[in-house]
Amino acid sequence: MRRTHVLKHANMKKLSLGLALLIAGISTLLANGGAWQTGVPGTGSASASDKSRKTDVAIEDENLKIDLHPEYASVEVRYRMHNTGPKVEQEFFFPVERWGKNPDADTDTKSADVDQYQITVDGKKLPSTNASGPKEHASESTSGQFWQQNVSTIKSWKKSVIPFDRNQTREVMISYRAKYAENDESVSDDAHISDATFAYSLSPAATWKGPISKGKIEINILHPEPEDVSIEKPKERFEKINDSHYEWKFENLKPSLADDIRIIAHPKYDKYPTGYGEEDLSRHASYVLRDHQYFLDHTDYDATASSTLAAQGKHNYDVVNIKGDPTREVHSPWAEGVEGDAIGESVTLNVKRPLPLYGILIQPGYYEYDEKEPWSKNNRVAQLEITLNDEDTFTENIPDERFESPYLIRVRNYTKPVNKIKLVIKGVYRGTQFRDTCISLVELRAPLTKKPEIQAAR
Repeated sequence: MRRTHVLKHANMKKLSLGLALLIAGISTLLANGGAWQTGVPGTGSASASDKSRKTDVAIEDENLKIDLHPEYASVEVRYRMHNTGPKVEQEFFFPVERWGKNPDADTDTKSADVDQYQITVDGKKLPSTNASGPKEHASESTSGQFWQQNVSTIKSWKKSVIPFDRNQTREVMISYRAKYAENDESVSDDAHISDATFAYSLSPAATWKGPISKGKIEINILHPEPEDVSIEKPKERFEKINDSHYEWKFENLKPSLADDIRIIAHPKYDKYPTGYGEEDLSRHASYVLRDHQYFLDHTDYDATASSTLAAQGKHNYDVVNIKGDPTREVHSPWAEGVEGDAIGESVTLNVKRPLPLYGILIQPGYYEYDEKEPWSKNNRVAQLEITLNDEDTFTENIPDERFESPYLIRVRNYTKPVNKIKLVIKGVYRGTQFRDTCISLVELRAPLTKKPEIQAAR
């Protein structure tokens, strides 16, 4: 399950009916490096290099790898570049286009730069600086039933200088991570989540001399729902190797806007509480509507644990905490209570609403809203052994990431209604200070055979 930026307040329902809160996701568009600042869709020609727009440097080979994780894309691009002219200090511009802070949101959403950006030349790190482009308002507006909002965009570039001798060939590598772009809106407890997208533009490479002699682009899907990924553009260029791997090989490509890449990593969906009565809200259950798929997310189970850490002051670590009750004054996780890393400790769920399972949503670790410190200090679950109805067992490896939304463990090849789930800890990521292994949330996602009747907020 991907991240959302839907903001939840205890007093949200006290707001006047029809008031919508829009939270702008972080939109980042990245691309091939160019010899000057141009060629980004939607940007046009930004401020030019202080040198003439001419280069003798060509791309002989390009290998681009895009790994789609649950909440971000990890990118590595390798170029073999050859200088066909005299010795030169060649400027290299890598473009970034992102949203700025939403002025109407009551959170300090900082504009995002690329994460872990690094450029190397022949294996040695090269410094980069930020070169600003124009700041302007987006031509597109996010829109919902009650709200329309223009969000300012910030266009900038990562600038490096690569020395080339006459006739020299050099290996250039760039790597970074970028969160997916998405728009999220909420009306009371209703949530409307847009497609989560990643964009990468090949077009700036047209500024180098001649075409790209040859290249290969790989897309690897590393999140649990590869069937939901779609390559929106370019059309009919990528070959599907298997369910989680796509490739595009080319020769003598002079890239244009038509070659720029746009991927939907997660499709849009809507989420509604099952009802607005006091009893309904106490169940913390929601309907999820995604295209022609319908789900029920719920915590309608009784939980028991093999051990529990003793309470400390106002914090208790009882297993009931994994239900994620938002009305609790103090938000503590379940923590096991044995010495060491808790290998073999378990949580058992006796499900009161037996339904087939699409998946299990989990937040491994100690989550305390935006505080990262408790999460990093304590152990997180790395591997779970999951047994359904005492008869079907499988193992899931969980990435060591502080997920903004619960991580989805898919249940495949088991279609019976599930009335019992046992989660056994088989591996952990060590905390920096404590050995307590924590789980903050476990929700069950059940597929529905027909669209539920929705009572939308008004």
